[in-house]
Amino acid sequence: MINAPCISVIFIFLIALSFRPGDAAAQQEGNSGVDYEFPSEPLIQDPLYAKKEQQLFDAIKKEPDNPSWLIQLARLYQVSRYYDKAIAVLNDAIAKHPSNSQAHYFLGQILGSQQRNPTRSIEELHEAIRLQPNRIEYRQELVAVYYRLQRFPPALEQIEEILQREPDNIMALYRKAVILHIQGVIPEAESILDRMPNDEHARVLKAIIVQQRGENAKPLFESILKDYPTNLRARYEYGKAILREKKVAEAQKIFEEIINEDPFYQHAQFQLIKLYSLQKEKQKAALAKQSLDTINRMGRKERNFYRSYLRHHPDTAETHYSMGLIYLEIGRGNLAEEEFLKTLSMDANHQEARFYLAQIQMASGNFDRALPYLQALLSQQPQSSRLYALIAQCYLEMKDSANAAQSLRKSLEINPQDPLANRIRELWSRRSIQSATNPN
Repeated sequence: MINAPCISVIFIFLIALSFRPGDAAAQQEGNSGVDYEFPSEPLIQDPLYAKKEQQLFDAIKKEPDNPSWLIQLARLYQVSRYYDKAIAVLNDAIAKHPSNSQAHYFLGQILGSQQRNPTRSIEELHEAIRLQPNRIEYRQELVAVYYRLQRFPPALEQIEEILQREPDNIMALYRKAVILHIQGVIPEAESILDRMPNDEHARVLKAIIVQQRGENAKPLFESILKDYPTNLRARYEYGKAILREKKVAEAQKIFEEIINEDPFYQHAQFQLIKLYSLQKEKQKAALAKQSLDTINRMGRKERNFYRSYLRHHPDTAETHYSMGLIYLEIGRGNLAEEEFLKTLSMDANHQEARFYLAQIQMASGNFDRALPYLQALLSQQPQSSRLYALIAQCYLEMKDSANAAQSLRKSLEINPQDPLANRIRELWSRRSIQSATNPN
């Protein structure tokens, strides 16, 4: 894997002139304005779910008016990440059974979690609650949608409805504390958190409040991380506490690990820019700044969409390829490499994934590791002057003059005007002159 925390995306896209990779946006399965079509034949390829899908199709044919089969089919599509089809089935179920609260609930849940149509999501969840007002999970889902939209008053209304029915509901109590904290009602938020001393997220928020008061919260974060070592927010805040103690190397390691686990965690990226700059590591600082600028341009909604991209799309080669392109966009070459390797494991002939893997290795100076990808591509595109030129570049960097000359000659035979091949020839010529002039 690539050791550098991030690589130059500019280098990769300048070289990729003769390739046109798929558009990541094409993987965003539809939008709220699409008329969804009920599936007429089975879709799922995964054998674990394909048999169940066929069984549900058979059951629906036998009992077309049974809403249970439709809801089970929609849930199966939801779990399998075929969200458009899940929506189509639920729309069909609601048209046939408008009083079925589950159909309204699951439709509202999908539309809300996918952030496709928040208005429709709220409408469907309210209808589900109207039909069954004591279903706590219905209200919890509505709270989540309102919270994502930062519509705190109606979120608090639903939280109070939940707490009237279940006064010790942990999720409702925590969400109330979070909203009160955002609104600056700190004493009430803290009193609620004190009722949940063993809850992971409540402990983190409590420690943050203590830290914001200017008190030493480091022991609290250490205790949380002992019990929950993967909690990124606690690790980030602990990293800041370590940095205040001037333990730069230790703090830097914490922030780098956070970025490797969540490359869209812009606060940790900002801390790294400061640390790299402080240590005069200009290239690292510039790359981290480039990554942060790209992430900030995305906005919160887009960042959250990409964070959950793999969870919300079918587990296919194209999904991983699109995620690889996203990681390249924010300068995370190591994570992009992982996604492109997964792409090839699912589709061994995926040319674009192989091409980007070669470019990632070349950008990192691993020319010997780039060669197999380029040679495999050449077997698929034997008349590509660009591929021969890239192979020549690798051999040249590896100081293998014979193979470099052979590949460069082949590139120019195919296309004498190839810009990369001509740049390599000029570079080689200059090196030869310099070597002859200064033999030592």
